[in-house]
Amino acid sequence: MVVVIQYLRGLAAALVVYTHLDTQILRLSPDQGLPLANLGNWGVDIFFVISGFIMYVAAIDIDARPGDFLLRRVIRIVPLYWLLTGAIIAVAAVAPSLLSSTRLDPSHILASLLFLPWPNPAYAGYWPVLIPGWTLNYEMYFYATVAIGLLAPRGFRVAVTSAIVIGILAALQISKPAGPIAFYGDDIVLEFLMGLLAGYLFRKTRPLGVPLGVILIVASVCLVMWMATMTAVPRSIASGIPALMIVLGSLQLEARARQAVFRPALYLGDVSYSLYLTHVIALPMVTVIFMRLGADLGINAALAYPVVASLWALLIAALVYRAVEKPVTRTLRIVTGERRALKPAPDGGPT
Repeated sequence: MVVVIQYLRGLAAALVVYTHLDTQILRLSPDQGLPLANLGNWGVDIFFVISGFIMYVAAIDIDARPGDFLLRRVIRIVPLYWLLTGAIIAVAAVAPSLLSSTRLDPSHILASLLFLPWPNPAYAGYWPVLIPGWTLNYEMYFYATVAIGLLAPRGFRVAVTSAIVIGILAALQISKPAGPIAFYGDDIVLEFLMGLLAGYLFRKTRPLGVPLGVILIVASVCLVMWMATMTAVPRSIASGIPALMIVLGSLQLEARARQAVFRPALYLGDVSYSLYLTHVIALPMVTVIFMRLGADLGINAALAYPVVASLWALLIAALVYRAVEKPVTRTLRIVTGERRALKPAPDGGPT
């Protein structure tokens, strides 16, 4: 495992939770919110760069076969997502008042389960039943391109994968089609290719040293905050370049990180996928309680809510990871006979 990548997975999940904490606080106190709340969206960009990195070190660079690669990805991503999506569908069908903002539509449900973009019947946009799954739609798209790239000779795999992604992006940017196909015309897909670059540099070049790593990390944070004040800048530049910089910078610290592993940060990386998928379920639970009891108890929502809701979301994620994600993944790997022939690489997905 690459320790710093695990740390970054935890950071990315925490950033996404931070943004959604702000959304919930505004429900409680419309005039209050968290500072720099939109910065939390950067977590998704970090996830995408990490995903590209993992695809390089765990597939392209170890001569993975396309079928084995896709099987590992499916086992890693699909079970928990389907279980949580199914739970939402069940609750919406049996007790719709509990999920008043969720509308069940067969086409939308099927598309969500197949990781295909489809108009959400309740919200404008291509949001799946489990909202964070929109990033998984991109993930599955990228996995497909990597699988095709794995058919090429080793030295051409990155080029083939990049050519597919860039070619489709360019075609969609030029033609500007209507409908779900336009989903793949977002320049955010370039962040996966940035991750491939990070993986290549990590495997093929010598570390640049801790000082430069620290500089890259600090510069990435400063750059993404500065870019947040600008408009009309493509996301792949405004958020993707800083995400690449923080990944590259962190990789320069890997040797130090392995010498003194910070267990809480490592564990946050372990549960990051569960946290990413479940926090949109966990946070509204706390919001409902604050709405009903907060005023009576004299609780300042802006101060207390972030702490209580964050701890609750982390608890739910830890329970889901321990009781569902980890055992289900292990069982499926045993049942399918999926094994890694080489030393395990970081098993990250979108998280």
